[in-house]
Amino acid sequence: MQAMPQWSDLQHFLAIARGGNLSAAARQLKVDQTTVGRRLAVLERELGARLFDRTPSGLRPTAVALRILPAAEAVEAEALRVERLASGEDLRPSGPVTVTATDSFLVHNVLPWLAGFRERHPEIELHLLSGYETLSLVRREADVAIRLVRPQEPSLRARKVAAISIVPFASQAYLDRRGPVRFDAGLQGHAVVGYAQDSRRWPESKWLDVHAARATVAVRLTSILGLLQAAREGLGVTLLPAIFGHLYPELVPLRDVLPELERTVWLVFHEDLANNARVRAVVDFLAETIGTQAGALAKAPARPRRKRASGDAARRVGKARESR
Repeated sequence: MQAMPQWSDLQHFLAIARGGNLSAAARQLKVDQTTVGRRLAVLERELGARLFDRTPSGLRPTAVALRILPAAEAVEAEALRVERLASGEDLRPSGPVTVTATDSFLVHNVLPWLAGFRERHPEIELHLLSGYETLSLVRREADVAIRLVRPQEPSLRARKVAAISIVPFASQAYLDRRGPVRFDAGLQGHAVVGYAQDSRRWPESKWLDVHAARATVAVRLTSILGLLQAAREGLGVTLLPAIFGHLYPELVPLRDVLPELERTVWLVFHEDLANNARVRAVVDFLAETIGTQAGALAKAPARPRRKRASGDAARRVGKARESR
């Protein structure tokens, strides 16, 4: 009689199928690569079939692997549901909670308020995972997510907490060097801080492609933190969340907020964790914290007025007109 595969071995199988190689699976499972290879060998021996072919581009699932993949995912879904239900009724606000968000949002919109949360909930250990990759709340890769797109999975609960407006900024030092910015001229004579790699697909990048078509590109980056620092250093014009104009006075808003680029901030968690005390405490803290910043997130500082000509300069302009 063939032995029933262990769930832990199926975990390794799924990680390899998703990652495409042993090293990616090891990173996902937080084990060493040798362990992943050994567990795969055990599973193949138990099933009496090869599950992956080695190719120059990585490990490719065999026909057998593709047939058992849906069943393995079903086992995973049930195992994760058991875990969520077991922790979902935890009535004490203590233990670890994993939150995922972009690096910029964590740095500017969460960390400055974290000391107050720690005073209220000293037994909760927050794990903050930053990045642009969307971690799965269904697979317990995170407990709470701060997202800019409402999730479609029916098992996830989403709570709208704020809106983020996007504004073109440049540093005052840059404007002093390069002069006024005219978007109707395609930013001719100016430089922009652009987007690189996957971020070229962002709406902000496409907006710059259209409205700054005649500008040169000073540098391209893949993160909001990088764009922010480049703008502060005076490298050029770029698009940034409105709140940065409030946090960094050296940044000058060049236009009002751009409605077509507005984003909504959602707090997302799995419905099975709705009654978990520590998850609920984190969600309430984030909702309160982000809510207090809603005004700064949605509205940029007032644009500086153009300086009027001095008395001497105005008189010179008047005399020039009279002499025409």
